[in-house]
Amino acid sequence: MDIQRIVTGAYQENAYLVFDGAGKAAVVDPGEDAPQILAALRDAGAKLAAVLLSHGHLDHIAALPALLAAAPAPVYVAAADAVWCFTERNRLEPYAPVLSPPANLVEDLADGAEVRAGELVFRVLATPGHSPGSVCFLLEGAPGAPAVLFAGDTLFAGSIGRTDFEGGDDAAMAASLRRLAALPPETCVLPGHGPATTMARELRINPYLLSTASATSR
Repeated sequence: MDIQRIVTGAYQENAYLVFDGAGKAAVVDPGEDAPQILAALRDAGAKLAAVLLSHGHLDHIAALPALLAAAPAPVYVAAADAVWCFTERNRLEPYAPVLSPPANLVEDLADGAEVRAGELVFRVLATPGHSPGSVCFLLEGAPGAPAVLFAGDTLFAGSIGRTDFEGGDDAAMAASLRRLAALPPETCVLPGHGPATTMARELRINPYLLSTASATSR
């Protein structure tokens, strides 16, 4: 397994390509830069097997039309975000106009579900708060290696995603953070914006996780 990060667009969104080592790849949150994603797939000699969306905000999905035109694949998104992310409710300057839903959209990112892309198996963790359908994707590492959490805009290094957008929910975010705090501390966290981190680091320095843990202990 190999993971490549591509930073895309005005909001410096992290798109991740995950290669299974057997010629297939998944893209998590393709952002805006379809040409760079397609070039990375070509360079690796990999076929796109799935596109996974942590949530529906336009800075995470703007590349979909160009990406899928060149490399058709199923697109997975939670139903709670699918109902609005391809409508006028999802305008976000300076990004392109509202997108049409892909023909091969799969709206079944239920909590605990598994999404397979080649030899990769992603486990879905429902983590609403930033948006109603926000999810994280947990990918187990090789034996002895830590798991990888694709955290979308739920958890950042030292911070969390905003809850003041339409559909954001502080209470839901707090519950989602409590859930992530229970993951093994060695879990590698790959957020939707900013640098990678670990659960151990976030449990030590992230004020939002610290406040969540404090509230739970009371």
